[in-house]
Amino acid sequence: MAGRTGKARVAAKPLSPREARRQQRIDLSREQILDTAERLFSERGYHDTGLKEVAELCEFSVGSIYSFFQSKDHLYEEVLMRRGPAQVAEMRRIVADEAPATERLAAMARLQINHFRRYPAWGRLTTRALTVGMPQAGALPAAFDKAYRDAIDIEVELFVDGQREGVLREGDPRALARLFSSVVTAFHGMDPEVGDDAADLGVEEFLAFVVRAFARD
Repeated sequence: MAGRTGKARVAAKPLSPREARRQQRIDLSREQILDTAERLFSERGYHDTGLKEVAELCEFSVGSIYSFFQSKDHLYEEVLMRRGPAQVAEMRRIVADEAPATERLAAMARLQINHFRRYPAWGRLTTRALTVGMPQAGALPAAFDKAYRDAIDIEVELFVDGQREGVLREGDPRALARLFSSVVTAFHGMDPEVGDDAADLGVEEFLAFVVRAFARD
């Protein structure tokens, strides 16, 4: 029996009210820093945003920032990463749906448009990060690059399904998924609610274009 052969496991001790309040303050402070950094990175770009400005707007010391994040690069990575998991979860749900692949492709694009509009500062920042040669973007963090590739993998599944159904165009599914992702990213850049270069192209018109572009002839 466990009591005779070794020490019994000790259940985690619940936090005291004081410790719980302290943990809540820590969590709120971290979110405040992320919110502020997200806005500044999106407005000024990576290179023109300093930890000093982030700290001042949060009414913290720079040392307080370092108690949460190891460096500016670490803060930038955390800002880029924190909005993605919810979107990826929805992408997986769309792929698993039983609707025709053309409908799921439009739903996939709509999901990403709506997610970027929900978090426009993050959307602008992410669009710049994914746009080659954008001077305002910092180096692409390895974790973000992996998350992007994981999202492409999900879109690959959708193209494989669509080709099996005979409704999406033939070709390398990964190449098609990358093209689809690039087209959606281009729309983010033109979206007046998110992008830096607004254009007169409505969401429904764009979604119709996407379906026409990737549907099988």
